[in-house]
Amino acid sequence: MKRLFTLLIAVVLTVSVFAQAPQKMSYQAVIRNSSDALVTNTQIGMQISILQGSASGTAVYVETHTRTTNVNGLVSLEIGGGSVVMGSFSGINWSAGPYFLKTEVDPAGGTSYSITGTSQLLSVPYALHSKNAETASDAVKLTGDQTVGGVKTFNSTIIGNISGNAATVTNGVYTTGNQTIDGNKTFTGTTTVQTPVNATDATTKAYVDALLIRIEALELYNGFTDSRDGNNYKVVKLGDQIWMAENLKYLPVVHSNAEFATQGNNSQAGYGVYGYNGSDIATAKSQTNYSTYGVLYNWWAAMDGAGSSNSNPSGVQGVCPTGWHLPSDDEWTTLANYLIANGYNYDGTTTGNKIGKALASASGWTSSSTAGAVGNTDYPSKRNATGFTALPGGYRNDDGAFSTIGYYGYWWSATEYGATSAWYRGLFYNFSNVYMSSYNKKYGFSVRCVRD
Repeated sequence: MKRLFTLLIAVVLTVSVFAQAPQKMSYQAVIRNSSDALVTNTQIGMQISILQGSASGTAVYVETHTRTTNVNGLVSLEIGGGSVVMGSFSGINWSAGPYFLKTEVDPAGGTSYSITGTSQLLSVPYALHSKNAETASDAVKLTGDQTVGGVKTFNSTIIGNISGNAATVTNGVYTTGNQTIDGNKTFTGTTTVQTPVNATDATTKAYVDALLIRIEALELYNGFTDSRDGNNYKVVKLGDQIWMAENLKYLPVVHSNAEFATQGNNSQAGYGVYGYNGSDIATAKSQTNYSTYGVLYNWWAAMDGAGSSNSNPSGVQGVCPTGWHLPSDDEWTTLANYLIANGYNYDGTTTGNKIGKALASASGWTSSSTAGAVGNTDYPSKRNATGFTALPGGYRNDDGAFSTIGYYGYWWSATEYGATSAWYRGLFYNFSNVYMSSYNKKYGFSVRCVRD
C-alpha cells in the first residue's frame, strides 16, 4: 500500500461581523501519495485534534470528518463542525496557548488513521480580534476602569460576570444580545435606559424621582408604619426635611425606676414610659401616657450604640425605624431657621426665635398668660401651624423618677456636648421659643426622627 501524506494549504479563522462569536475554522489540505501523485475523487476519513502546550501536548478538543477529495486532491472542512469526540470547540481558551493542530488521515475513509501531521497554530485570528477590542472604539473592556464615549444602548440588565452570546470574548463586549458585565464602567455619553418592564430592568433617574415624589405624597397623607412593632406615625414636611409628627414609641424593653438609674450609671440604654415603675412591656404599652407621649429614652438608648454626630443629616439611625434617623443638633437648627425665615414666629416676624407655638400641640399644655407662649391660646392661626404637634411629655430623672409632664417637652439630638451630656431641644408652656441646651445623658427624653 502506498504511503500518503497531507500538504497543509491554509487555516483560516473567519471573524463574523455580527455579535455572535465565530466557532469554526476553515481548513484545507491537499492529499498526495508517496509518489507525490494527487489522491483525487477519493473518500477519506480524518481526525482533527487541538493540542495544548506542545506538539505532544494534551488534546483539549477532538473531532472526526468524512470528506471526499476533489479533482485536485483538495479536501475542505470546518474545524469545529465535525463529529465531536472530546471537548468543546467553543470552550477552548485561546489565551492559554500555544496550541497545535494535529491531523490524522485514513485514505480508506474509515478510522484507521495512517497519516499523521502536527503543526503549531502561530496565531488565532479571533483571539487577536478580542485582544484588539481593548482599544476598539465600539468595544467595552470587561476589566479595569474605563470611559466610553458616545451613545450606548443596553437591551438587557448589566450585572454579574460576562455570559450569554459573549461567553468567549476576553476583552470585548457585543452591543446586541443578552450578556452581563462585571466591574465598574463609566460612560461619558448618553446611556439609553427604557422605562422598566421586567423585575431586573434598569431605569432612568427621572422615573425614580417621580416614584419618590409619589411615595412622599402618600407618606405625608397616610404616615408610615414601623415594621418593628406596627406603630403608625403621622409625618410632616418642613422645608427639605420630613419629620415624625409624633413621639417615637418603640419599646424593646422597659425599666423600673431603679433599673433605669442603674442603666444610666453604666452608660447603657434605658427605656421608660412616664409614670410606669415596672418592667413589663405589655403593661407599659397599656398606659395612656405611652399612647399619648411615647417612650422616654436615655441618650444611649436614643443612639442605639452609635457615636455622636453633628452632620446634616446625622447618619445615625439610632433607635429610629429603618429609613429614618435621629436628628443632629445641626438638623434641629436647620428646622428652626426655616420656620423663622418663613413666618412661623407667633407674631409673623422673620427674625428672633418665637416659633414654639407653631410647633406645639394646640392642647395638652399647662395654661399660660404670656403673649405668644406655647400654653397661651392667643394667635390661634399659629397654634401648631407646622403640624409638628409637639407634646409636653416631661422627662425621666437620672434616678428613674418622672417630672414636668404638661409643662415641658424635651427631645434628644444625636450630638453630644461632652462625655456626660448631649444637646437637646425643648419647649416650655410659658415660653414662646424653642430652646437648645445640653443635659446629662442619663436622663430620659422623647425622640423625634427625620426621614433619610
